[in-house]
Amino acid sequence: MTLARPDLIVFDVDGTLHDAFAWWAPVIRRGLARFAELTGMELAMPDDRTACAVVGMKDAGVWGPFLPEAQRHRWPELRAVVLPMEVEELHSGRDYLFAGVRELLVHLRGLGVPTALASNCRQTYMDAQRFGQGLGALTDEQYCLDSNGGVDKTGMLRLAVARFAARRGVMVGDREPDLEAARAAGLPFVWRRNDRCELGAESDAVWDGRPEELCRLLGLPAPRRE
Repeated sequence: MTLARPDLIVFDVDGTLHDAFAWWAPVIRRGLARFAELTGMELAMPDDRTACAVVGMKDAGVWGPFLPEAQRHRWPELRAVVLPMEVEELHSGRDYLFAGVRELLVHLRGLGVPTALASNCRQTYMDAQRFGQGLGALTDEQYCLDSNGGVDKTGMLRLAVARFAARRGVMVGDREPDLEAARAAGLPFVWRRNDRCELGAESDAVWDGRPEELCRLLGLPAPRRE
């Protein structure tokens, strides 16, 4: 299916543009070990699949599953321990964006199509993506849960639409919160195919991750290959 040529593309970050799965599991295990040491709590170390299942969720949905049921209210304490480890990893000099993402974003800018980020993270993590992974220079606006005094993902999409006076905006994401936000904001949704959920039947289009495929789905010319 081909959608109408957009005048705004809003991307989710983790799992859509950024390969958080390349580093998240060992970092959360290291953070859990440190948190257990600090608190005396007995914590199970998640395998890679269990660890990565929370990517794209929000606040307690990210941190709570790693804590015992009776202690899940302490998720902000766990986040405070792990967040510096995340920031350090994103500033390590390693490129964690999926293959073709930088090329795609540069190409969209060349076409004059505004791009924005909308992520269920806080400002510190978003800044690590903006500066550590270079997404700030590659996109026009970046929104998170701390934007505009605190908004959810639907609010982020509405901020982006208003910022660019968009009439044909589209949301590209990989998880259920992305689809829910797009529907609430009245935007078409393109699902970035993955094995953590199945949203193909509910989406307006399905993207396999290749830059040329997203451009085709959105009625845009594909990047030129040298």
